[in-house]
Amino acid sequence: QNWIQLRLEGGPGTNRAAIGARVEVTTADGVTRTQEVDGGHGRYTTQRDMTLHFGLGAHCEADVTIRWPNLALSTQSFTVGSGYRYNVKQGEAPAAALP
Repeated sequence: QNWIQLRLEGGPGTNRAAIGARVEVTTADGVTRTQEVDGGHGRYTTQRDMTLHFGLGAHCEADVTIRWPNLALSTQSFTVGSGYRYNVKQGEAPAAALP
């Protein structure tokens, strides 16, 4: 099955780790999946991986919308192909990297 991974980096007015960013990924069949970047939680100061993983099923691309955690709650939208990890800096186009 197809997938994408997104690693976010906040810009001016947003924390660099993009903690609090909300990401929506929508496939061609109209299904939307949502995840948020979160910080440490749980016991013993554990933390989830900062890279978000989305399964796309049989779809080869997806529309991505990021709501950044800055004062204006600015958004950024783009379309990406499956099978890549994308580094996304706030306000810039996503950069694909091999997983």
